[in-house]
Amino acid sequence: MKALSQATLIELARAGAVRGYTLHGRADGYVLSVQYGLHEAVLTAKRGGARRFARLDTALALLRTLRVAAVEVRLADAAPLPPQAPGRLGRAGPAIRRDHPLVAALLDALELGET
Repeated sequence: MKALSQATLIELARAGAVRGYTLHGRADGYVLSVQYGLHEAVLTAKRGGARRFARLDTALALLRTLRVAAVEVRLADAAPLPPQAPGRLGRAGPAIRRDHPLVAALLDALELGET
């Protein structure tokens, strides 16, 4: 897969040449791949190698600066979450479901085993 600098990514995004963005979950963070033209490239760090985002919100902050409307997130290779006790949301659960419809839909899907 090709390498892509952040400066080049900004130019491609401004030109409207990007077809899609994918965040790949890895054990040590997230890697951004960009689809443009007939190519797919991985965002590189300044010192070489793939740029790894330790947190998903950090990667999303970069994408927001590029005015990205949608991003695919693949978690297949992500580090597994530590086991949690059922009902971990406690009293906050109903409020989270009420105030955040997307979170509610995801929680419903997880409870039904649709993921």
